[in-house]
Amino acid sequence: MRKGVALILALLLLPVLPSGSAESSLLEVGIVETVDGRLVHFSFSSENTILTVNQDGNMSEYFWGNGELIFQWGIELNTTVKSASPDSTGLLVAVAHTEGVYIVNTELRIVTKFYNTTTAVDSVLWDTQGNLWFGHFGGERKALEWDDIEWTGISTESHNTGMTALLLWTQDQIITAGRDNLVKFHSQDGTVVRTLSDYSSFPTFMARDAAGDLLVGCSNGHLLRYDSNDFSKEELTISSDESIFSINFAANGEILVGTQNGKMHTIDGSTFTELKTYSSPGRVINGFYGPDGELFVVSTFSTSSKFRLYDLDSDGDGTTDSQDAFPADPTQTEDSDGDGFGDEADGNEADAFPDDFSQWADTDGDGHGDNIDGNSSDQFPFNPDQWQDSDGDGYGDEMNGEQGDRYPEDSSQWADRDFDGYGDNFDGFNGDACPDTNGFSTLDRLGCPDSDRDGYSDPTDNWSGTEGADTMINDISQWSDLDGDGYGDNLTGNQPDSCPTQPGTSTKAWLPTVSEDGEFTLVYSVHNKYGCEDRDGDGFYDLADDMPDNPNEYRDEDGDEVGYSLDYDDTNILIQTHEGHCLLNFTDVSESCRAYRDEDYQIYVTLRENEEKPVLGYSAWQRSLEVGDSPSATDAYVSTASEIAPYLGAGFGIILVLVLMVGAMGRSRKKSKIVKEFGGFSPDTISAEKEALGGKSQSMGGVDSDKLWEDEVEPMDLSVQEEEQLDGDDEFDDFDLKSDEIAAVNSDVLTEEKSLEELAGMPVSEPSPEPITEQAPQGPPVPADGLPAGWTMDQWQWYGEEYLAKLNK
Repeated sequence: MRKGVALILALLLLPVLPSGSAESSLLEVGIVETVDGRLVHFSFSSENTILTVNQDGNMSEYFWGNGELIFQWGIELNTTVKSASPDSTGLLVAVAHTEGVYIVNTELRIVTKFYNTTTAVDSVLWDTQGNLWFGHFGGERKALEWDDIEWTGISTESHNTGMTALLLWTQDQIITAGRDNLVKFHSQDGTVVRTLSDYSSFPTFMARDAAGDLLVGCSNGHLLRYDSNDFSKEELTISSDESIFSINFAANGEILVGTQNGKMHTIDGSTFTELKTYSSPGRVINGFYGPDGELFVVSTFSTSSKFRLYDLDSDGDGTTDSQDAFPADPTQTEDSDGDGFGDEADGNEADAFPDDFSQWADTDGDGHGDNIDGNSSDQFPFNPDQWQDSDGDGYGDEMNGEQGDRYPEDSSQWADRDFDGYGDNFDGFNGDACPDTNGFSTLDRLGCPDSDRDGYSDPTDNWSGTEGADTMINDISQWSDLDGDGYGDNLTGNQPDSCPTQPGTSTKAWLPTVSEDGEFTLVYSVHNKYGCEDRDGDGFYDLADDMPDNPNEYRDEDGDEVGYSLDYDDTNILIQTHEGHCLLNFTDVSESCRAYRDEDYQIYVTLRENEEKPVLGYSAWQRSLEVGDSPSATDAYVSTASEIAPYLGAGFGIILVLVLMVGAMGRSRKKSKIVKEFGGFSPDTISAEKEALGGKSQSMGGVDSDKLWEDEVEPMDLSVQEEEQLDGDDEFDDFDLKSDEIAAVNSDVLTEEKSLEELAGMPVSEPSPEPITEQAPQGPPVPADGLPAGWTMDQWQWYGEEYLAKLNK
């Protein structure tokens, strides 16, 4: 609206002057359009449509508006063009080129006819009968008439030198001009009917104005106008004295004369006087006025053609009216956004937003316009810190400014005192339950401290675990403990409570394992089981504890109420001890089992223990029998003899002495043999009980002490424990367990001969059985580095296994 007022004011101030006065204030704007190639034809086919043909054979049509060319269509003829001439309808265009003439249909945009000539056609025109006249400037130096097919045989008269111009005159007369300084008028049959010779230099261009008068421009800048009725003439010489290249006529009556070397002269058509000269480098092929009096000059160059603008400057600010958005205001020239406010900040009605048509004022200077309906409008026009309120809560989006909104997209929140991201308005979206304490809890309540960052807030005086606070503030995987036993209810967290509604102290359970396919197996193992009842305090859940009232045991596989740690074989309800194992498993031939199954040895042990005397180990006891130095036998003989001696008298004493001497001699011989093989042996230095049940033995000879071992080792453990398990009751199918049979006495150990004691009527003890030579055991493989120092092979077979056991090998 403001722009319209300015334009009206300019019109009121400008007097209605002829074109000459307007031209006096035209200023050069510069080149406003450029097209490719040297133009050889330029014409308006309609008010806003321009047809061009360039030397390279490109024909184009443009829309012309507001000083701008808009390309519409084009045809490439691929030839060197000399000139072009549209017919009276503008539908057909004859194009003269070096090899003839093309006829182009501008509606179909195709070449519809070809005329081939032996010489170049420099100019072509249409007569009123629809025939064409081909002008040959060189060679023939005349024009020839062609019909639709061929040359009709009619031609104009040749010029003495070169032909320079061709024009259609009234009554289909053909006018030619040449370098012979003549202008010839020809009838339709080619006869010369008039000749003009008023030229000091040869004519270069001819044109016919709206009144029918003939204008002839010459190479020396001489311009002549002939009256069409009597051929009276007017003449002038343009100020540049340049060769005239084009003549065009403006709607205001002016004649626009272009030269060969970059000048445009405006001629007053009524007075036939020069008005103004404009410079425009190149060959000036055309000139025309725009709707506001601006002048466009078209110049051609070897590779391009340019449109140069000369325009009015009504307000005298140095900017032409066509370029001046405010032609009546010398303080403003541009309005980039077209909103009616000038871009010049110091000018009248300056635009604070020169590139935004919807804004022009900014009262608080924050860069946002006061127009609430415009772009980037200021919702706080008097607050430089704020301009937008996205959520409409009355607080500006600039959170750090005055009246700032911490939540610019949430109308229910605007402040956050503790800066934890939760708004202080408790009733708003994500209201902060602890508005003055920075916190990041998200689940039970928002914005409160959460030490382990699991989403549940730390408990406070007014918010306990009952309300949902975290009962385990240092464990991110747990937050709830309904039964208060210290184990969290989250089954996927750390130490999850398997019994969340019942307090308990268990940590483990003895349960069957689960196979890969999810089935329970018969194999049991220890599993984690937290927070369930454990009345014996051993850590195992009562329902998964085989012995729930025994704090030392949790496992009893055979159900015999003897725990796994004390039960020698927890897979067999019949076996609780090693002795029980040996008495039921006769396949176990270990020394310890042989000792348990040897009735004599057990009697021996019982006697020695009752007498609180040392007990030999089983092996030592057997060797003592072989040597004949059994404490049991000797003690028995002495005891018996002392009891019956008073009744038998001196005779029996003599017999007894003889018997003991014979026995001593036999034992001495056997002992000598054993000493040779194994070294000396002193039973008195051994604890029989430890040897039998603890498995430790002492001897002399052979390996005297631990000093002979390669490494420092523990004392030998002669006991052997078998780990074999019974599979059901199959191993007892042929065995009837009766205690009296197990304790039966073997009566076959007595010989058939009567002893001296029997003959004497004395109570006799059983004689020592003949020593049974035990076959040496196979023994372990001999070490790669040989037998230990001081060892024999026999010793290795008997004691090698114990030696390796000491070395944990």
